[in-house]
Amino acid sequence: MRNYHLLWLLLLVFGCAALPAAPPPPPAVHTVAALPPYNHTGALLSIARTSFGDLYAAPPEPVTVVDMLAAEARAQLARRGFTVVSPSVVEFALDYHTPDSVQKAAELASRDKLEGNALYIEIRRWEPDVPTSPTFVTVTLAAALIDTATGRVVWTTNRPARPVPMPGPVNQWVASQLATHKAVEDLLSSWRLEQPAS
Repeated sequence: MRNYHLLWLLLLVFGCAALPAAPPPPPAVHTVAALPPYNHTGALLSIARTSFGDLYAAPPEPVTVVDMLAAEARAQLARRGFTVVSPSVVEFALDYHTPDSVQKAAELASRDKLEGNALYIEIRRWEPDVPTSPTFVTVTLAAALIDTATGRVVWTTNRPARPVPMPGPVNQWVASQLATHKAVEDLLSSWRLEQPAS
């Protein structure tokens, strides 16, 4: 039991330690289209909604880590001052395809000339320590920013494998929300839209 507590303490310290800041995007970036993230893990990464009310309601649409990651990326970009392209516009421009590589993302994003730049994210690892009530989720992501006018990649970063510790006992849904928020925050840590001088 003592070893378990020591392991948990080490994990907490390791998980809370700051990652090196990702590089900032080019100064000209103002409008961003968040492309659907691609799941390279081979797992479905579906998220169960388990609450008392769900037992009596119609089954909700299935939600995945990919869905949650895309929504979190849009929300954090907007909070940081960027104009975010509507997900329906992005889906239409991509002809409802999810690119599975940076090269494919650049090809699809520049084909229909989406406005601004396109943010492409890959999920390379997403592993809760246990299937239900996880104490941490280990997350690895890679991201690239594409100039949609030229198809050129103008920014890249990686979030190395790092556990995101949970604050206490949580279900899979809450664990996924917390891990997604922290992982996207790490990717976009240096993103701030510079305000024009008055």
